[in-house]
Amino acid sequence: MAMREETFGASLRRMREAHGWSLRQLSDESHIDKGHLSRIERDQRPVSEGIANAVDAALQADGVLIALAQLQRVRDGRAAVTSDPMRRRTVVAAPLVAAVASLGGLGDETPPVGRIGTGEVGHMERAVTRLRALGHQHGGESLWQAAAEVAREGYRLLGHGTFPSVVGDQLLAATGRAQMCAGWLAFDSGRQDIARSCYNEALALARQASNPGIEVHALVNLAFQSSFLDMPRQAMRYADAAERIAHGYDAKGRIAVVPLIRQATAHAIAGDGPESAKAAAKARRRLDQAHSEGDDWCAFVSHAELDGIDATIAMLLGAHRRAEPLLERAVDAHGIGFARNRALYRVRLARTRAELGDVEGAALAADEALDDLGGEVASWVVNTELQDVAQRFAQHSRSNGPERFLSRFVASGSR
Repeated sequence: MAMREETFGASLRRMREAHGWSLRQLSDESHIDKGHLSRIERDQRPVSEGIANAVDAALQADGVLIALAQLQRVRDGRAAVTSDPMRRRTVVAAPLVAAVASLGGLGDETPPVGRIGTGEVGHMERAVTRLRALGHQHGGESLWQAAAEVAREGYRLLGHGTFPSVVGDQLLAATGRAQMCAGWLAFDSGRQDIARSCYNEALALARQASNPGIEVHALVNLAFQSSFLDMPRQAMRYADAAERIAHGYDAKGRIAVVPLIRQATAHAIAGDGPESAKAAAKARRRLDQAHSEGDDWCAFVSHAELDGIDATIAMLLGAHRRAEPLLERAVDAHGIGFARNRALYRVRLARTRAELGDVEGAALAADEALDDLGGEVASWVVNTELQDVAQRFAQHSRSNGPERFLSRFVASGSR
């Protein structure tokens, strides 16, 4: 009877245990989510080339895990290994977990794409920039699949194209940015598993490309998602790691502000008001000292956004009277280019006013949020918080403002 060949997941678990590490230690060292690693070890998730690189480096496996992952993908029919005597980088195409599966994965039949240059990289970068701007305006619903397609194209070029090393690094970075865009848009669509997978893929790609900007972006988004899922300690770990990298990368740029925002929110969720206030104040000082816009994904970092973050922290800590004027400022300062965030802060303003007993004022803010949503903002996060407001208004349905809002809310189909 032939012995069954060991899967990648079983090999990873065996090597991790031989290293004396828990799954948490491997997660911390590789910056890959613990739950995602657990599913890989149980062979419930395919392993991408990026994650194989990250765990191989963490366990100092000298390429053994990379080769095992490559072999398993060939066995499963997901990729073909190519070689070339010229100096170039050839990367095995990896599936975009769950998202790409729904779009149609890559297989052995994918034709060669020839020589890749900066033009193809630029095309991907411009597509990501456009999708990110659309996300700020309209929210993530219906957009994340388009970003996933851009990432998929990046993997196709990496797996089947020919390019010099410098273009390979640029292509890795562009694919990482596409993954980040897909992850954020999937998060805003309520697809949390897809979002986390995208962030982990981006983190692995960032390390391959030696790109600290993307690495910080992935870590702060993982922190944000962890806070959203009520896991503040995990959020703090991600945010702390992001702060260390950002400090060495661009300590005077806007990118260095974002980890502090994530720290402040995580501390507030944990109920630690003083630490939250300390991180938020540090974020404002750092923004005041920022000398440049920095990486383009940091465009949302502004004093208006910090007002919104401070207000959210105040709400989490029950300080609604402090939150109200901050939210009013944040709403006024967010223009049409950030309509999604404006709608979100209007919903939070409605919640805060309701907590303060101003039912009519709360209904007005909720009505204005519906106006934003009627302007083609489609965000699962905004809609979820708006549903909570609608439930609060149910007990005030005979008041003019809440009654008008509830009628519009039901008619809009936002329930």
